[in-house]
Amino acid sequence: MLNEKLQQIIDVLPIIKQLFEQDVFLTVMDGKAVVQGVEVPNGVQPKVFVGEVFQDSTGVLYEVLKTGKSKHNYLPKEVVGEALEGILVPVKDSGEVVGCVVCTYSVDKREQMAQITNKFQESVNNVTDSIRTVLSGIEELFGMLTSMNEMTNSVESDVNNAVGVVNKISQNASRSNILALNASIEATHSGEYGRGFAVVASQMGKLANDSGRSATEIKATLHVITEHLSSIISSIKDANGMAKQHMEDIGAIQEVLQETLVLAGKLEENIGKH
Repeated sequence: MLNEKLQQIIDVLPIIKQLFEQDVFLTVMDGKAVVQGVEVPNGVQPKVFVGEVFQDSTGVLYEVLKTGKSKHNYLPKEVVGEALEGILVPVKDSGEVVGCVVCTYSVDKREQMAQITNKFQESVNNVTDSIRTVLSGIEELFGMLTSMNEMTNSVESDVNNAVGVVNKISQNASRSNILALNASIEATHSGEYGRGFAVVASQMGKLANDSGRSATEIKATLHVITEHLSSIISSIKDANGMAKQHMEDIGAIQEVLQETLVLAGKLEENIGKH
């Protein structure tokens, strides 16, 4: 025959359940862990049934029945089909433990939320790592562009120096041409004695003309090179600006992700408290 106190508790289980705001699972067991009464949330199928022995793999139920002391317990999903958490309270009659009342509530949703939060944190961490890698690449690119800009400026300076040298060659060729012309005129005035000198003067004139043409061609080529270098320098400066802007943008994204991680951590902490 069932203990009178246990029967009284079973009779008022529906009333006790109404005292809780959240859906709870109430179970009354006798001293041998046999289920004697069950009250579950509306629309939910009971996981344990009257008349069966409750198998508690955690050992907490048997400890409560043995010691007569209330205990908090957590039942993993494998025990009754969903994760439960709650308290086990011994029922005593004349100082003897005659049974136990178990009041639990589902933590499935909490655990699912915790799993989602963990996955979210992992995803954010992965994105952060990827951004860190991209940022490192952009920083390296920024350094390479800066180095290229310096080298290009140096080449442009060398080209400008070369243009100066070519200008001097062109000027010297022009002077040489004038000297050769004057020498030819003087050789003509010298008659027979000036023929040999006239030949030399003529060759000097040709050499001066050739030098002048070469200088003009080199100058034109250097001018084209200078224009190309100017375009390259301009492009490098634009690329540098874009790289710097991207670094700033990615840095801002990193800050937002870090704030998101902090919020996710707080969410996980709050989930653990409820």
